[in-house]
Amino acid sequence: MIDANVIVSSIFGGYLARVIEIAKSHTLFAPARLESFLGKVKRRGDFSDLINYFNYILRRIKLITVKDTDRISSNRVDEFYIAVALQKSIDFLITGDKDILSCREMRDLPSKILTPKEFVEMLESEI
Repeated sequence: MIDANVIVSSIFGGYLARVIEIAKSHTLFAPARLESFLGKVKRRGDFSDLINYFNYILRRIKLITVKDTDRISSNRVDEFYIAVALQKSIDFLITGDKDILSCREMRDLPSKILTPKEFVEMLESEI
């Protein structure tokens, strides 16, 4: 599972862009709300390069929705990611969000929560 903010920020390169590159050989999931972000970009003007980039990403990422979330975090968006980690069979939650990263010590969380840098370095060390 990849945080929507990581996807949006990947346009700037670095570890964030490398996470997106990994999508070519791994299955990545992202929140369905990413599509609404793309709609907002389209309404704001001619950002055709940015829109093409996000369309490219959206074709390689499975978008998911979770209806029921527990009150784990005070931030509703964070709850979505934690709910996915609890309800879906995902191996990793990739995020830069400090509130979500602070949840990585939860004992009943089946997914490993990593920053983009940690995720890329982990995969590169396995090669």
